[in-house]
Amino acid sequence: MKTTITLALTALLLMAACDSVDSGDLDDPIVVEAFLFAGEPIDDIHLSSVIPLDSEDSLATPINDADVRLIKDGAAYTLAPSGTDGFYHYPDDDLTVEIGDVFQLEVEYGSTRITAETTVPAPPTGVSMPVTTIIVPSVGDDFFAIRELFQTLNQENTLSVTWDNPNAESYFVALEAPANDNPDYLLPEFVRERFGGFRIVTQPTTANFFDIPILSLEIVGAYTTTVYRINQEYADLYENREQDSRDLNEPPTNIEGGLGVFSAFNGQSITFQIVRE
Repeated sequence: MKTTITLALTALLLMAACDSVDSGDLDDPIVVEAFLFAGEPIDDIHLSSVIPLDSEDSLATPINDADVRLIKDGAAYTLAPSGTDGFYHYPDDDLTVEIGDVFQLEVEYGSTRITAETTVPAPPTGVSMPVTTIIVPSVGDDFFAIRELFQTLNQENTLSVTWDNPNAESYFVALEAPANDNPDYLLPEFVRERFGGFRIVTQPTTANFFDIPILSLEIVGAYTTTVYRINQEYADLYENREQDSRDLNEPPTNIEGGLGVFSAFNGQSITFQIVRE
């Protein structure tokens, strides 16, 4: 799910960077997508080059040989490249991400030095779902059974996740399908081929609910819904994602010496399941 968040933001950052950054603005233009998740390993730090206005390239080049460090409570922790895709991770187990932690990010690459800071927010409270089990019939290839299944799914209009949000803070929701090497699909092959794959990561919202699109669910099993509290630096990037072509500006960033975002999330998960009748 982390990769989904990163890839969704990559397109947003690079589109804005393409439109606003000239190749002479920085010695070594770098886009930073660095995310920390409370209670999870540190493996979602991504670096890439900016595509200048006069370039014919459509894809940014990942940066795999930068010096990357996280600083917490005055102690520095060196990150290691995760491969050739521009991702970095912390390989040891002596660095945790917890509520209230303040992290600094330092990146050195050629003549470029990048710094940024973020604080790990508190987790959401009051995360709940009024319906946590949906019972569906087996359909086989029977047309009437398939129609009954669609009616059943459409009638389940209370499949939503809610949380406390009295101050209209920013959150996003990540919905993850169950991992299964031999999944039990809700619909037979000739119907299921007409639908796209299932994966949902919402844009930031200041609401206190998310209605899950039931007809997007493809397989029987237990699904995990995670509500993440987010920091303003992450929400700002989305709030400014639409620009008039006559007034192109640099995207909002909390990165000193580069572009992008360094942010932290804290989530609370809840599960619901789809079971056969």
